[in-house]
Amino acid sequence: MKFRGMLALLALTGNLHATELLWVPEGADGIPVVLTPARLRQPQSEVPASVTVIDRELIEASGARELYELMRLVPGMSAVKADGNVPTVAYHGTQARDTRRMLVLVDGRSVYQPGFSRVLWNDIPVAVSDVERIEVTRGPNAASYGANAVTGIINIITRHPQDSPDGSVMLRGGNNGVSDAHVTNTRRWAEGAVRTTVARRSDDGYDKPFRGREIRDAKVVETLDMRLAHDLTARDTLEVFAGGARSELERLEDGALLDFSAVYGPPDEQMRSGFAQLRWQRQWSPDHASKVQFYAQHSDGALRADVCPFDPLTGQVGPGGGLLYSRELRELYEASNRDVDATLAAAASDPAVMQRYMTLISSGAGPFCHRLLQDVQEQRLDIEIEDTLRISDQIRLVAGANARHDRGKSAALLKGRAHNNSYALFGNLELIPLQALHLNIGGFWQWDQINSARFSPRVAAIWRLAPGHGVRLVYSEAVRNVDLYEEKANTGLRAYNMPATFRADTVGLLGWDQPELFVTQTAEGNLKPERIRSREVGYFGRFMQFEVDLRVYEESLRDLISEPTNPFRFDATNDNQVRHRGWEAQTSWRPHPQHLLRGTYARRHTEADVVPESRLAARHISSMLWRYDFREGWMFSSAYYLARQYSSRFTHEQAMAQLTRRVPLPHGELALSAQVEHNLSGDSVVFRRNDYRDRSRYWVSAALNF
Repeated sequence: MKFRGMLALLALTGNLHATELLWVPEGADGIPVVLTPARLRQPQSEVPASVTVIDRELIEASGARELYELMRLVPGMSAVKADGNVPTVAYHGTQARDTRRMLVLVDGRSVYQPGFSRVLWNDIPVAVSDVERIEVTRGPNAASYGANAVTGIINIITRHPQDSPDGSVMLRGGNNGVSDAHVTNTRRWAEGAVRTTVARRSDDGYDKPFRGREIRDAKVVETLDMRLAHDLTARDTLEVFAGGARSELERLEDGALLDFSAVYGPPDEQMRSGFAQLRWQRQWSPDHASKVQFYAQHSDGALRADVCPFDPLTGQVGPGGGLLYSRELRELYEASNRDVDATLAAAASDPAVMQRYMTLISSGAGPFCHRLLQDVQEQRLDIEIEDTLRISDQIRLVAGANARHDRGKSAALLKGRAHNNSYALFGNLELIPLQALHLNIGGFWQWDQINSARFSPRVAAIWRLAPGHGVRLVYSEAVRNVDLYEEKANTGLRAYNMPATFRADTVGLLGWDQPELFVTQTAEGNLKPERIRSREVGYFGRFMQFEVDLRVYEESLRDLISEPTNPFRFDATNDNQVRHRGWEAQTSWRPHPQHLLRGTYARRHTEADVVPESRLAARHISSMLWRYDFREGWMFSSAYYLARQYSSRFTHEQAMAQLTRRVPLPHGELALSAQVEHNLSGDSVVFRRNDYRDRSRYWVSAALNF
């Protein structure tokens, strides 16, 4: 099936609260208004970037269970599960797992993890039902939000408490182990309201046996999210956000670990996270507004596996396996220039190593079975001041400052703690020298202890052909900062829960009191930030009930850190580069009040000098969605998604259908829904092992709103 026609409509809904300065639904001429690209409220025809808006109507029509699935509605966006329980979301994606070049905001808080350059989509504590809208800036946006907004930025805006139902209970169940639930409670008073949501979701991941084995990729995720808004005065608003997540994931054994050990306790990963956020906003006058925001967040994760190392001389499990955790083999590894094969080849002829081996064999101890633990803790404190001023009808300015403290801790990956302080100044100036010409000049200057000073600029010119129609020319640059791990990695996989014989005499049997696997990695600490330069020509137009956004672009990424950086292989260099060229379109159309049609298409040509940077670079990505409100209280929607040539071989082609019935009740509403998704292509998703036993997945849900 080949998708050619593309039709869509961005029907922006929602209410503007008098003191809520985040966004407005649309301008006086009906053109959608967005905030994200320049931190200024601008009609979509006048913004200095390509923007995709996903509103409540589209969210409901999509049938998405999880946040990441909504990104399939964005042209050029890869939104898949490269692993059965870890979503991958990347605009102009390259690497399939380390998608670390895109920033994600939730109500103005960055959920980008500072220690290991990642976004943990599982642990974003926001239920799909609480999302008011999502603005996706397609292209570098570091000029507004700083380093790491390299390929784009996703801004998730949750529903204001005043717009939430008093209470809501939802249950969902289906095949593939789908079992979801959430409960929402809202309390209101004269000056404000607070909404609290508790949610749980779980499924079995990919469940088709691979090479005769079931894939271990089930997950359970539990989240808590609270948003409070209170009007202090007629001009001041205070908002409080808080929440957290707890996830448990089944994981597959690391291939490198299997070279050394038999795994008898399959690996599992647990993550705990929490955050608190305060935001004060003041409207000084119709032309002047200020905002101060502070947030703190913390995550604590651990990957556990129980192993029995092989005896390096016999290849069998036994006491000789302890040699892999001996001080003497570590010293030989260092002397062999950290070459694993050379170390093991020389072990039998090294006197110190063989003496240690004989000590183990003659000790009478059993197999050296133990637990491996990869622990990761990340913390962030962030404060930001922003001021928006309309100087005249032709000049607007937004400017601000930011200070941030990032900290990471890991015995396995950092051998302790590492931190990074950063400071930033930013601004964006909108000029209208002619009625038909809008200029945007913006930049973000940032300094931190690892990456020193960096400046990310953006210059854009938008020519208004007519009201609601704009042609834009945009040049922008951005950087992805070197993270704590890339800069300060110092790995050591320690042996925990050792057998009693080894615990009683660790120094005598293994040569040191805290045994570690002989393989270790250390960062050299001389990496440069990754860089991107982007040029685009775009057009946004609205013709009555029809909208279209076109983007033609060229992106050059350089100084990329592409090779593995794990405890078994650490090849962190700036030797790689990628070039993207292509075009994208998103269209929307409402031919009738009961019909919503939306489509996207992206064609991209990627040139990469290493294989890892091309695994997620699909040549064609498209989507089509139709929503039909055919009777009062009835809604039918269907969608089609296509991505060709993932990993240069797989095509992901999927269709979805959903039927929803809303039944009014004396004090609320009952919503019943049934949904089915079907894999049309039959191909694996990105990698060969990613398959479902049944090509169709289905579930039903019931929600009571009161």
